[in-house]
Amino acid sequence: MGIGALAERIDSVDLADACAIDLAAALRDLNRVDGWVSVRKAEITRRLGELEAEGAAPPVVDVLARTDRSSGRQAAKNERRASAYGNVPALGEQREAGRVSDEHADALANAAGKLDDEQRAQLFAAGADLASHAAATTPAQFAQHLRRRVEALSTDDEAIDRSEHQRSLATLSHGINDTTGMGWIRADLHPDEYQRFKAKIDAEVAALRKSSEHEGERYDQVAAAALVGLITSTRASAQTVPEVVVHVDLATLTSGTHLDTVCEYVDGTSLAVETARRLACDAKIIPVVLGGDSQPLDVGRAKRHATRAQRAALRSMYRTCAVDGCETSFDRTEIHHLAEWDHDHGPTDLANLLPVCTYHHHRAHEGRWRLQLDASTRQLSVFLADGTLHSRSCPDLLIERSGERRAA
Repeated sequence: MGIGALAERIDSVDLADACAIDLAAALRDLNRVDGWVSVRKAEITRRLGELEAEGAAPPVVDVLARTDRSSGRQAAKNERRASAYGNVPALGEQREAGRVSDEHADALANAAGKLDDEQRAQLFAAGADLASHAAATTPAQFAQHLRRRVEALSTDDEAIDRSEHQRSLATLSHGINDTTGMGWIRADLHPDEYQRFKAKIDAEVAALRKSSEHEGERYDQVAAAALVGLITSTRASAQTVPEVVVHVDLATLTSGTHLDTVCEYVDGTSLAVETARRLACDAKIIPVVLGGDSQPLDVGRAKRHATRAQRAALRSMYRTCAVDGCETSFDRTEIHHLAEWDHDHGPTDLANLLPVCTYHHHRAHEGRWRLQLDASTRQLSVFLADGTLHSRSCPDLLIERSGERRAA
């Protein structure tokens, strides 16, 4: 169906009488129109770039900023996005079909910017696979897939150099907001230091939430109090060494990077193999899928709460809340028993456990949503209280890794 026909169909929707199904269909049509506009804009932007190179047009960024009435920063971002669509035409086709968003193209542009010309050419040569992977994943999952491709194209020395360069970019600034009178703090930290900082903040937030003083407050509100506590030495949590979790496959740890390399912090931030080896020297390596005799993954009715080993196993599969589309990070989720511990006498076994955010945990209990898990694939089906299917999804990390194996 052409853009004109799509526009007419969208315009014909009577918003006052349309049902949810009709409105969802209209949104899908709008997404296709938006995709067409985005790809056409990218083509025009690239042609402007050619004219600029010939001296026949002003800088592309200036033209984009004036015509869009946007900032120079946004105009530069649009130029990089246009380049991504141009280098991977298949991604533009998926955008016009409404299967990917501009965020996917931005992720590709960011990844390409970290490579030299030869490596960038290798990345773009896999354009069809990249577009297919983008259509099957969220922008965040696609960005993580691209980070792994970048790592695979880079040598270990390049990864170390990139890590050392990041150290030189670390900054901290602070001041007073003239409008609100509130103090503000901003920091750009090396991934190593950020992981330690995040672990300490999360531990402090967990301790503060046990106090009635912070009952009902949002995470960011409690986190602000946690930061002050850490800085002023009035912290509520115990003086413990923060736990930093790294996912790395054995082949990478022993022999270096390969096509299916996994070497990243728990939030998906990649790190150099040498860094992982250094961390492994100072840490106990705990099995993630199979626990030792003292840390069984499936404990049945012996314990109500998930063990530390079980949380580690779930963390290796889920980056966020298990419900499709929810981006609450794993470390801010609660472990939910599919078959309830009290009412259904459900066991504390992996096949009965899911990480869910506070909102979706309430929906599963008070909201009477039904969560159904396929034990063999861990595909989660979520049904609303009236039986309507809300979504189906699989763990994001499993999707990423299986997709990379297929691509390899």
